[in-house]
Amino acid sequence: MITSLRNAVVTALAAVPVAQSLAQRPVIFSNPAAPRLHIKAECTEPTCTCELIDATLKGENATLFPSDGAYYQDFEDENYSAACRLPAACIVNPKTAQDVSTVIKILSERGTKFSVRSGGHSYNPGFASIDGTGVLVSLSSLNSTELSKDKKTAKIGPGNKWQAVYEALVPEGLVVPGGRVGPIGVGGFMLGGGVSYFSTGHGLAIDNVKSYEVVLGDGSIVTASADNEYSDLYRGLRGGAANFGIVTNFELYTYPVKSFYIDARAYAPNQTSDFLHAVAAYQKEGQLDPLSSITMQLLETGPTVLLLYSEPVPQAKAFDAFYALGEFTPLLAAVNGSILDVMGLTGSRFEYDLRVYGETFSHKADGDMMVDIYNIFLEEVAKLPKGATGVWVPNPIAASVATHGKQYGGNLLALEEVPQQWYEWFITWADSAQDDTIRETSARVTQRCIDATKAKGLDIPYLFMSTAGQKQDVLNSFGAENVEFIKTIAAKYDPGQVFQKLQHDGYLIRDL
Repeated sequence: MITSLRNAVVTALAAVPVAQSLAQRPVIFSNPAAPRLHIKAECTEPTCTCELIDATLKGENATLFPSDGAYYQDFEDENYSAACRLPAACIVNPKTAQDVSTVIKILSERGTKFSVRSGGHSYNPGFASIDGTGVLVSLSSLNSTELSKDKKTAKIGPGNKWQAVYEALVPEGLVVPGGRVGPIGVGGFMLGGGVSYFSTGHGLAIDNVKSYEVVLGDGSIVTASADNEYSDLYRGLRGGAANFGIVTNFELYTYPVKSFYIDARAYAPNQTSDFLHAVAAYQKEGQLDPLSSITMQLLETGPTVLLLYSEPVPQAKAFDAFYALGEFTPLLAAVNGSILDVMGLTGSRFEYDLRVYGETFSHKADGDMMVDIYNIFLEEVAKLPKGATGVWVPNPIAASVATHGKQYGGNLLALEEVPQQWYEWFITWADSAQDDTIRETSARVTQRCIDATKAKGLDIPYLFMSTAGQKQDVLNSFGAENVEFIKTIAAKYDPGQVFQKLQHDGYLIRDL
């Protein structure tokens, strides 16, 4: 009976035209005796929508309810920050783009709120989660990685974690400009811009997309590329995030990288100023080498840095500024290894039981500025309640990142072609009673740092979407012309405003 009901619903949904209204309409069922389906035509509750989806989608755990206990809890807990784990009316797990289409049609027809989650790494509650007022669409089952016959591109599902993607590509001697930490999800990373270990040489992840497979608000499935009829949608997705549809596949260009120089170092707290000036010196000279990359954290115990070079060498001249710092503690003896070795090193720092929140800002590269704003951060985190800890993460971005974006067809980020810093600082804590205090502290840190960069004429308006806070004005940081383009593309491809009126939260044009 479930199968016949599912077929009837799918057939009916296939005939649904482009949404003209989001008004909730009654749904009529031909098989009221189907298990777990007890929907009255006038029912407008999210649970009724969940039961309809449950009767429609095939597969194990296709729809999970809170009453499913541990199975449901495991999916809810996929969100990295405990503060983002909200009890959705149900969690839906589509297995294919067609399943996503079916879910979107049902949600649209019934006017039910929803959130979409890829890997769940967002620090913002409601961006990749939703409470009992709506449905969480989990893309975790869209997790394939398919290499093209010529091995020049790979089609990657948004539900992948980057660890799995690299595991598929490394045996072929290939990489893509993906996440720097294995547990990060593909979907949010790609829509947010995507800083990788290859950004200096190849640009951001969004600058390396050949095509997007997208489910639009009316349920239609399209492939957008630079040279087909959806080229405007393709451009819109290079910065426009979740305003147009749900991306169900990213086709990325691959690059041959077999082995890295890997060097992980820790420095003492009293070396912090010298360390930050070394970062600035690296950005001035070492970062001109497109094979070089660094990632760092500043903790109470001092700075740590991971030096990476995309060729197997004994040492890389690009990192001379760090070699000159003198005494350090090796976190890993310098070795040559694959990106999987890098993932093993960076992924070990992830803790999934804490509450996490952070914000972002940007400025032109300058050693003195980096020291000044880190001191601001230290002043503020010293006031944090007991048990809360702050982590400072500058992301050194080369001028070539903006240049590559323009060369590869242009994105919507309006990046300046100068060496710059994008920040990824965050605070971790355990007690939910401290949530408001943490967010107030976070907003204060951000504003004080922005004010400091403006005072020295080093500020940059761009806000990195992947590390931005819930209320930060990310889209407007792209500039008025790009915002208007995003609005135009949203109006064209989502005329029913499904992703504006029903999507729970995110960096959406409805908020501008």
